[in-house]
Amino acid sequence: MVDVPAVLIGISFLGDTKPHHRRRLIKQAMAQLPETTRSKVHSLSRGSAMYEVDAILGPNSNTVMVAEDEVHVGLFAEAARINHSCRPNAYFKFSERRLTMEVVAYHIMEPGEEILVSYVPLETPLGKRRQYLKDHWGFDCTCSLCRGPEADIEDSENWRRKIKSLKETIEDAKSNGFYQDAITMTEEWLLISEWDRAPVFMPEYHDALADLYFLNGDMVNATRHARMAVDGWARLGSVDDEGLENARLFLRRLEM
Repeated sequence: MVDVPAVLIGISFLGDTKPHHRRRLIKQAMAQLPETTRSKVHSLSRGSAMYEVDAILGPNSNTVMVAEDEVHVGLFAEAARINHSCRPNAYFKFSERRLTMEVVAYHIMEPGEEILVSYVPLETPLGKRRQYLKDHWGFDCTCSLCRGPEADIEDSENWRRKIKSLKETIEDAKSNGFYQDAITMTEEWLLISEWDRAPVFMPEYHDALADLYFLNGDMVNATRHARMAVDGWARLGSVDDEGLENARLFLRRLEM
């Protein structure tokens, strides 16, 4: 699933413009949208803000990075309809080059299965996650994980803490030249992620391992993972082919 922003707003504009000017300009921008898009925007669920523009943007917008890491707020009228779950079956992938929001599945979905994403990073601790959802979206989470047994919730939290710690340790090992340790921990990260039903994005996983094996001087395994990365990016069929281009360039470098 691919969505484009109905509205894309620089954070500097939101911070520097007086509220009544900001609301007037955004309202004017929404009024100039094609009829179909405008109808989708105005039919979105609304927050409790007094003004219509704020009530629409508040619970439905996403923060994205554009133009040399400048924060923007994007309103994606289709993606905004996707509900939250602390144990999602999909995630958002934003392309700065194409200004598109892709919805990528973690695994094969059954017919009729609801598409669910996490509104907060998966590694956010349970208490902070619930508070953030309450403060920013105004609801108490009742997803399948939060309704489940306390033992399941604690198991999930333990796995997520391990993943966060592993990622930090992997980066530290790589920056200090301990490439074999980084390889071992990256493979462990894949296993732990699958146990918590939110597997890693495989093309990026193979990209990371190809790079680590290359740095470690193992050209055979570097080439093997580089080829799997190319295959993974090609199978994804993203509207943004930057990942595929980079993977192909790295593979050519290895095969020279």
